[in-house]
Amino acid sequence: MDPDRVVIGEKRAFVERGRMKGGVGTGIPRRILGFLQSRYVPLVVSLAAVLVSLPALDAGFLNDDFMHRSILVGPSASTDRLSREGLVAEGSGRFGHALSRTFVAVHPKENLSSLRDYGALPWWTYEGFRVAFWRPVASLTQWLDYRLFPQSPQSMHFHSLLWYAVAMAAIAVLYRRVASMDDSGLPGAPPIPNSLWAGGLATLLYLLDDNSYFPVLWIANRNLLISLFFGAVTVVAYDRWRRQAWRPGAVIAPLCLLMSVLATEGGIATFAYLFAYEAALGSGRPLRRFLMLTPSVVVIVLWRLAYNLQGFGASGGGFYFDPVREPLDYAVAILWRGPFFLAGQWTGIPADLHSYLPPASKMLLWGLLAILTVLIPVILTPLLRVSRRARFWLIGMYASALPVCATVPMNRAMLFIGIGAFGLVAEYMAGWLARDPWTPAGGWRRRVCGTLFVVFFVMHLPLAAVGRVGAPRLTATLQAKMAETQNLASAGALDGQDLIVVNAPNPVAFLYDPFRRALEGRTLPRGIRILAPGFNTVEVTRTGPRRVTVRSVSDSLLDCQRGKRMDFVFFYRYLADVRGPEHPLHAGDRVSLPRMQVEVLAVDGRGFPTEAAFEFDVPLEDPSLKWIAWDWDEDVYQPWALPVTGQTVRLMGPF
Repeated sequence: MDPDRVVIGEKRAFVERGRMKGGVGTGIPRRILGFLQSRYVPLVVSLAAVLVSLPALDAGFLNDDFMHRSILVGPSASTDRLSREGLVAEGSGRFGHALSRTFVAVHPKENLSSLRDYGALPWWTYEGFRVAFWRPVASLTQWLDYRLFPQSPQSMHFHSLLWYAVAMAAIAVLYRRVASMDDSGLPGAPPIPNSLWAGGLATLLYLLDDNSYFPVLWIANRNLLISLFFGAVTVVAYDRWRRQAWRPGAVIAPLCLLMSVLATEGGIATFAYLFAYEAALGSGRPLRRFLMLTPSVVVIVLWRLAYNLQGFGASGGGFYFDPVREPLDYAVAILWRGPFFLAGQWTGIPADLHSYLPPASKMLLWGLLAILTVLIPVILTPLLRVSRRARFWLIGMYASALPVCATVPMNRAMLFIGIGAFGLVAEYMAGWLARDPWTPAGGWRRRVCGTLFVVFFVMHLPLAAVGRVGAPRLTATLQAKMAETQNLASAGALDGQDLIVVNAPNPVAFLYDPFRRALEGRTLPRGIRILAPGFNTVEVTRTGPRRVTVRSVSDSLLDCQRGKRMDFVFFYRYLADVRGPEHPLHAGDRVSLPRMQVEVLAVDGRGFPTEAAFEFDVPLEDPSLKWIAWDWDEDVYQPWALPVTGQTVRLMGPF
């Protein structure tokens, strides 16, 4: 006889006495259980979300926020200065322009040439590089910011915080609805009773997860919170339609799905949970169940067609991969990035580590996470066999990771993944504490499952609470570190001068620098000329009165120096990935910029430059040129003394 069925029979009476009576037998105090299954959980977590995120109100503007302001604020002295440099198109503040162009950072047919000519993008940027997103719902909320409180970043952050609060409420309702279902996935087995307190526990776990803090802190990232809200409402409406024959849900669900993807492309992860619903929770024949998804499929197809026809997307670099324009690169990215997202969510290991580790350490971590990505669901098999709710959360979690893999692993991209993860973790923890029928009776299986319970409990309750409280301080520390690479005080006023940066540790910082300067009323340089990234040790040789060459000592100019420790330089490398290996340079290639010509002298096997020559229109000592170089020992830009003709100067890398 199947031992699992024997265990099920022995435990049935216990479960009916315990779980169905509010969790008696779990060892959890009644007051806590009472709160977790209370109808007021959505309201309480909304208020808690506001309280834990209050430090974000003082964050000010960050990176893309400066660019967005120039698009949204309307005609002003700052936008006029940027327009004169060709950095802002006409139409600032106009409603239609704001809806379609707020999230267009770089577009090859619109602003790539002007950004590269000015120097906001480096000379090695691929001519087809594109970071242009269509997010009209998120753009609308930011356009309203600049109509209601254009001079108050605090109010804009509070606006984001409100979206986070309502998203948490919607997620709490979703968890509660799913937890209220009785289910059984094992033929002949008694149904697993509903467990409202497991829904409350999942909500608490999601609240404690600090992945949501940065989207609240960064105004430009509000799109994730908006998409999350509409995504959760989509699944709630869909469930009411399918389970309770609530006809408005048949219309509301597709409309909210549309709002989710129009807030951010990652909103397509909402469909992962609709698919998971029919795969695990739906009733009727399989074909009929999946036909119910037809309206949602139509929404996604039409959205993507409109998206592509307007020229939106991200491609040409290595930070983003467009699933439609770069399907092979995207497929590889799923295999590489997926474990960082999935196992990272299971274990609490930050996905952000991907961008800070040296290659050897990153490969080791990937191996560990890849094993856990497969192993943890295997350990969960006893629960997954008997619980449709658990299967729903698992399928939704893993399927929602697919669209997220289009971007570099980072914690803030995991909000949809977390919905499924914490739903399943709560089901597992609740079932273990209540000694549900699926729990192994003894032996090594029970020890393994018990170990996983301890891991889930420790990582997602006490440690997560510490991380949530510490998130503002940690984020501020990281932002201060990045701000060092944006501090150009050593360059002086730069009035009418070209700023020549010999080795920029964080080249993407110069994309935002002119927009920040315009807002703060500081002088804009005539142009910016980054000779090379500061990722590596380079040798600079002066070969003439107006000419210098820069050569990488190891690997290419675009590669990070080989180091063994975790470092920000690896993150800067990802941010500055504006030319992928599928778009190689060649020896002899020339790039003409105003007042400077670049010639690629040598490349490596991937087509990345290893040596380049730079010839200026004026002698290098001309006062119209201001030279600075990055000092990795002091973490600061220093004025750079020009070598004499024939002399070579070595600038050390980070290691």
